Amino acid sequence: MRSLALGFGLGFSFQTRRMAGSVDSYFALVGAPFFTAVFLSMVLYSGRADLASYTVVAPTLMTLWTAALMFAGEMISDDRDNGRLEPLVASPVSVPMLVFGRLCGAMLVSVPAFALSVGVAGLLFGFWVTVHHPVVFMLAAVATALSTAATATALSALFIAAPGARIVQNTLSMPVFLLSGVMVPVALFPGWLEGLSRVLYLSWGADLMRDALEPGPVESVAPRLAAVVLLGALALAFGSATLVRFLRRARAEGTLSRI
Repeated sequence: MRSLALGFGLGFSFQTRRMAGSVDSYFALVGAPFFTAVFLSMVLYSGRADLASYTVVAPTLMTLWTAALMFAGEMISDDRDNGRLEPLVASPVSVPMLVFGRLCGAMLVSVPAFALSVGVAGLLFGFWVTVHHPVVFMLAAVATALSTAATATALSALFIAAPGARIVQNTLSMPVFLLSGVMVPVALFPGWLEGLSRVLYLSWGADLMRDALEPGPVESVAPRLAAVVLLGALALAFGSATLVRFLRRARAEGTLSRI
């Protein structure tokens, strides 16, 4: 347990310090204001001002997933190129938890993404977001960010265990955005597609965050939060098992430098 906590803490602190001095870490933010402007223009032009809050949640989650793909694909190889991988693997901390901790630190990029989206909506369109259920919104945002980091851990493990999988890294953005309903609620999808979308934690997180911005009561908060956390936990378990197995084999064969 101490190894898990130490690995997570070291990973989180390292990533936050690294992001503080690295402009590259914030490339995922570039699209947030533009997506907000496009989505908000569409709903206002369509006379659906009641959907304006959706246009703030969507870019935030899109930035979160984009950052997850970016860091998941580059983190391990970057550690190898900079000579950090071997010492990390040889250390007594849990490598999967260290990777998860680093990815949790990377997910802090969602905070400026939300601020940018709110700013664009307010300053350019005069629509200022009101969070009617701040506690629910915060819980949903944190759970979604943690599950994103967990899913990114699984992707990171997959990318190093099967390098060929990185070919599809840049193609995972739009299908996930569409299937998870970051802009259009999955409840509006055809029945068979909605069932498929519910396997993605982002669909639960997006629905809950949108509902938290509405004035009406938010229904079934606990089960929906549990769905987000459970799906994230399953991804983390898969990623951890894959990473441990691969690193054990790499150590035995002396192939760490080829990751």
